[in-house]
Formats: sequence, structure tokens, C-alpha cells
Amino acid sequence: MIDTMNRIGAAATEALDLFIAAVEQIPQENWDRPSNLADWTVRELVGHATGSAAKVVTLIEGGKLWNRPSEPADWICADLAARLRELAARLRDALPHAELDAPRPSPDGEAPLHRALAFPVADLAMHSWDVHRSQGRSVELPDDLLAFCRALTESIPEEVLRQPGKFGPAQPAPADASPTTLLMTGLGRTAG
Repeated sequence: MIDTMNRIGAAATEALDLFIAAVEQIPQENWDRPSNLADWTVRELVGHATGSAAKVVTLIEGGKLWNRPSEPADWICADLAARLRELAARLRDALPHAELDAPRPSPDGEAPLHRALAFPVADLAMHSWDVHRSQGRSVELPDDLLAFCRALTESIPEEVLRQPGKFGPAQPAPADASPTTLLMTGLGRTAG
């Protein structure tokens, strides 16, 4: 159990750091351009994922959690990178004191904190790829984070995974696709 709890804490920190690094590379002129996700600008994509970062921190701190998906407009502010760095500092402060087996709300009802963190942590990791992809860059998720995201998505029944608001139909992947690209195309993102 301790190993599982240590892994989720490491995954949360790594996913947030990866996302911050992606956001910090967005040129000013690209913020209001379309992202690789239908109907969202890059700013809206970052706003949505900032909500996921806030969920991770709120869950770890034991704060009150909202009971709906993070909407981009809820989190858009003048300096999203600064907001994310502030959340990362709070995460690092709170994580050593977190009771990772304490009950917290999750998409499946009340669950131990280490399980409740799974979805928002994976969301941050996958949206890091989206931010890079929206800028015409490719990025590989670190092996541990890729394995974490793959295990989570493979644990979800296909009919739940493909519900509206979750993931679109799998897209074709190039023959030489990397493991990260295979994960993302399997979750409805295009490789090109």
C-alpha cells in the first residue's frame, strides 16, 4: 500500500511539472489559437487542465471539491503559468502530510485519496501532450507516467471511456508510432 501511495504522489508531482513545462513554452500569439481538441482554444485547454491541477491539490489538502468537470472558463486568469506554479508549490507543501488512504470524493463515489487522484493526475499528463501537440511539437510522457495513464485508461470499460465528454473514438496511429502516441490516438487524439 505504501508503494502505491508513493507512486501516486510522485505521479501527481511529475504530471503537474510536465504540464507547467508545456504551458511555459506557449508563445503569446498562440494562446487564442485552436488546440488539438475540438472547440477549445489553447487557452481553454490550459484553463481546463488548470482545473485538474486544482482538483489534485484540493484533494490532497482535504478541501471542498466541486462535483463537475473542470470548465475552462472557471480557471482562465491573466497568468495561467503563475497559477500553475502556485498550485505546484501547494502540492509540494501538502503531499508529505497527506493521508493517501483517507476518503475523498471521486468519479466513482468516495474512494481512498490515492485512487481519487488517479483521474485528475492522468488528465494533467495527457493534456501536457495536448498542449505540445497544439503547438506542433511532439513529446513523450515519462515511462512511469505513461504506464500510470495506460493502466488507468485500460481499467475503464470501453462504453464508459467513450461516453460524451470523455474520450472520442480511437484514431489511426502511424506504423512507427511511439508508446505515447499510441495511447493518445487510442484516446481519440489525431497523430498528425
